[in-house]
Amino acid sequence: TIGPYLFPHLVPELARQAPQMPLYIEEGFTGDLRRKLRSGELDAIIVALPFTETDVVTKPLYDEPFEVLMPADHAWANCEAIAKEDLLEERLLLLGEGHCFRDQILEACPAISHKLNSPNNTLTAEGGSLETIRHMVASRLGITVLPHSAIGHHYAQGLLTTRPFVDPAPGRTVAIAWRASFPRPQAIAAVTQAIATCRAQEP
Repeated sequence: TIGPYLFPHLVPELARQAPQMPLYIEEGFTGDLRRKLRSGELDAIIVALPFTETDVVTKPLYDEPFEVLMPADHAWANCEAIAKEDLLEERLLLLGEGHCFRDQILEACPAISHKLNSPNNTLTAEGGSLETIRHMVASRLGITVLPHSAIGHHYAQGLLTTRPFVDPAPGRTVAIAWRASFPRPQAIAAVTQAIATCRAQEP
């Protein structure tokens, strides 16, 4: 839920700032990335906090709020902001189990967890990616919650709209993590700087 929205901006910026630095990119679940970082298969990973691992250094990169994505003619489009508790009134589309972003949403709104575990639950549907869920919302199957970076504008105007949450809005902190023994701190610095540049260029 980070890579698809970060890499298209990050890779060209990194190529501009550090053209000689070889780059290998892999996308995956946090648990898999954690294991590969620990074994040395990956030098650094970009994850949402909290992330703790022995002998691994983490550095926060940016914060981003969560927002509600809905059909443009949904009744909530008339609201300035949405209360977390209101999510219980709608069919909520979530990523499947194993996705950290799903866990972040459930942590931000514990009442949804209770609803998920109810035998009478008719309010949730699951997708394998945020893009699949976005299509499901466009197909009027329900609403969803997305991180701000994933909001995008991939549909004809007037099909989808977003609204922020009522303060305090749920959100996440995205960080870079690397082994404390990693011998090339300048590579970490290059990635960190490139991400900072990308974020500064956002509209």
